[in-house]
Amino acid sequence: MNLLKKWNGLGLFTKIMIGFVLGIGAGLLLGEKATTLAFLGTILTRLLTMVVAPLVLGLLICSAADVKDFKTLGKIGGKTLAIFLGGTAFAVAIGLVLCNVMQIGAGFVMETAESYDASEIPSIVDTLMNIIPTNPFNSLSTQNLLQIIFFSLLLGFSLIKLGEKGEPVLNFFRAWTEAWKEITNIVLEFTPYGVFGLMADIVGRYGMDVLLPYIKTIGACYLTCALFTIIVQGGLMVGLYGGISPIRFFATMKEAILFVFATCSSVATIPLNLKCTKNLGVSEKVADFVIPFGAVMNMNGTAIYEAVAVVFAAQVFGIHLSVTQQIMVMLTAVLASVGTAGIPGSGLVMLTIVLNAVNLPLETIALLAGIDRILNMARVIPNIVGDAAAAVMVAKSEGELNLQKQ
Repeated sequence: MNLLKKWNGLGLFTKIMIGFVLGIGAGLLLGEKATTLAFLGTILTRLLTMVVAPLVLGLLICSAADVKDFKTLGKIGGKTLAIFLGGTAFAVAIGLVLCNVMQIGAGFVMETAESYDASEIPSIVDTLMNIIPTNPFNSLSTQNLLQIIFFSLLLGFSLIKLGEKGEPVLNFFRAWTEAWKEITNIVLEFTPYGVFGLMADIVGRYGMDVLLPYIKTIGACYLTCALFTIIVQGGLMVGLYGGISPIRFFATMKEAILFVFATCSSVATIPLNLKCTKNLGVSEKVADFVIPFGAVMNMNGTAIYEAVAVVFAAQVFGIHLSVTQQIMVMLTAVLASVGTAGIPGSGLVMLTIVLNAVNLPLETIALLAGIDRILNMARVIPNIVGDAAAAVMVAKSEGELNLQKQ
């Protein structure tokens, strides 16, 4: 009973850390038998998937209504998108430079096998068309967050335009949002057990041997993500511009960072990221808009992964990439991050687009498939930290950042 009381008295981060470490231990101890614990992770991801769409719907309807001015809403949206795209471009550039210096694919050369058709980057027109839902209820059932964002913002602004006539519906969605926040809090209590199951499954399935053949590639991905997260997002975006201590920033974000590292899902991390961002002093109006928007549109970490994969492919297959081609990689990754937003498996789609842009063998995807989960654990961190950093910047520019909350 004392142990149960002590456990209940622990903070969520401490519980998640315990689950994380015990999961690794169980994976090493039980080996492949640990995969039987994967159901715990499946329960967690299903619970979070259940929460995300209705929560985002309510948050953005209320967020748009609270702004009360379409011009202001457009200004906040424009700033957010500019920060996302600028951050993505910078992330790719850092990834390309570091991977070239480390020579991550050097040492052996493979012959190029027969290529196959790659995905094409969606055109601007197609991208815009795919944002507009033909059936909002279908968008909710299929978890198409990009379409949910469009519909929610439009409905929220329309309710404000209606004035008193829109109040009953708006009050319903305010209550709806509070209810789903409460459901989310209940779901998050299961997080330590889900993380335990996920880590036991990963370590039990792959062991530590999977790291060895690709150690330089994994190292480059983790190092680039760490440098970008700490220096650019924490130091420049939050510290220099936002006026928040980077140490305070990462201490506040620790729960969301550990959670996304274990689950590899930026979307599933929305509830925790919202909580952490608001604890930084970002207003609800800004946080409720930027965080769900960023979970779909902000691909800083994924863009770093594309850079790592491209340099790895070029060096493994003995193909020289010119400076012009590497700039093409950067531009294509930035455009693809918008064009593939909301597409299931968008990281894979982005990779085929980027490889195709510089005529690199698509067999690279198969070569990296074995360590994709490990790489994914690194690349999702800059994604969610970038959402929070962007929220801080937007809030600071709009006078919606409460530094007294620090």
